[in-house]
Amino acid sequence: MNFKDVMKRYKEGTASKEEKELVEKELEKYATIEEYYAEELPDEFMNSSETDEEEKLNTGSETKNINKVVNRRLRKVILISVLTVILLYVGIFYGLSSIVDQFYFDPTEVTQSDEEDFTETDFNFDMDALISLNMPGYVNGSFTIEESKGFGVYETGYFLKNLFTQDDKLHLVDIKRGQPQNFYGNVFDSIPRFSINNGFSDVYSPYPEEASDHSVEIKEKFKQRFNNKTVEYMEELNDLSYVSMTIAFKEDLTMKELYQLTEEHPELDFKWAGVRTTEPGTRWRDDQPMHLIGFVPDINAEPSSDMEPDPEKYPLFSLNDVWIDASGASEDFFPEAYKTHFTSRLKWLKDREEFVEIFDHNAEKTEFYTDALNYVEDNGVETYGVLVYGTAEAFSESIEEIPYDRLVIDEVDSSKPSTGIYYD
Repeated sequence: MNFKDVMKRYKEGTASKEEKELVEKELEKYATIEEYYAEELPDEFMNSSETDEEEKLNTGSETKNINKVVNRRLRKVILISVLTVILLYVGIFYGLSSIVDQFYFDPTEVTQSDEEDFTETDFNFDMDALISLNMPGYVNGSFTIEESKGFGVYETGYFLKNLFTQDDKLHLVDIKRGQPQNFYGNVFDSIPRFSINNGFSDVYSPYPEEASDHSVEIKEKFKQRFNNKTVEYMEELNDLSYVSMTIAFKEDLTMKELYQLTEEHPELDFKWAGVRTTEPGTRWRDDQPMHLIGFVPDINAEPSSDMEPDPEKYPLFSLNDVWIDASGASEDFFPEAYKTHFTSRLKWLKDREEFVEIFDHNAEKTEFYTDALNYVEDNGVETYGVLVYGTAEAFSESIEEIPYDRLVIDEVDSSKPSTGIYYD
């Protein structure tokens, strides 16, 4: 909202009811201030440095006395005008600015964690949920940055951590009245979001039901040849080569089956699990792309924090909080934690429509989150595939024990990156 434009519409008689009330309220306020100063500011305050006796001694003609009175009054009027302008400026910046802020997304807002010593902005939780659900292999890193510049303008920043390389990079985004400005790549980039589509092509772009048996047979043979070449390539790598691989399952796994798989292969790092959000073989909408979302099952992947949203509405929003209740837990404890964690973050994004409209890549995404939440609440949380890291040797030893339907190598490094070197 530009106050100058609102004032112009007010004078032209085209302002809305809310805009008229805003302008009239501001005009009334500053008219009252000016009237107050005009009545209360004493004439003596405007007197020159001369005392009454000095003025009597220096009396000259009647004209000189009149000039002094006029000048005194004039200085009073000027001072009142200056004070009014100053108050008007301060009021516009601090008063009107806060009014304008209310019309737009505010990344500095704190509604979920407001304790005496610790606070966390809602924007930080926004980034936690958005990145972990939509960007396989990434998490919200160190912390977020939020600073108000007034009139609905903000400077924001966040650290995007690549779980494969362990790089943790700061990305800045300006938000000007609900619109992102000066942003490049990061969460707006299509590569991190869609790099897994090849491995999960049957989910992202389901084969049409009306396809002939011959077409389906050709498709399956191609998939088998591709898998064989992938396994052969992996076996040719140095055993210490570090591999990022997308694995689509033959059939969806429950969270209990997923947890058992991670326990059976501790040498592999399961960094993201895609969650089924529509009936197998279908898309979300015919006129919309199929969005692949999931969660990070690695409890230690995200930075730990003492803050989280309302635990009653968004329980286990941070998966690393699972350790608080893990002692003596049953074998179903961690699978249930997976379900709760994924559902909480999905529910959070569903409730954060303004944030999603700015930072997500699709205007329909809030509706998708709502439909996805309804689906998992009705059908349970199951995974169609995972993103896994490990050495070439570890994959070679484990791959035949994993019920895969499709294997796709996403990235290969010469060795696993070190997260820290310690010396005695």
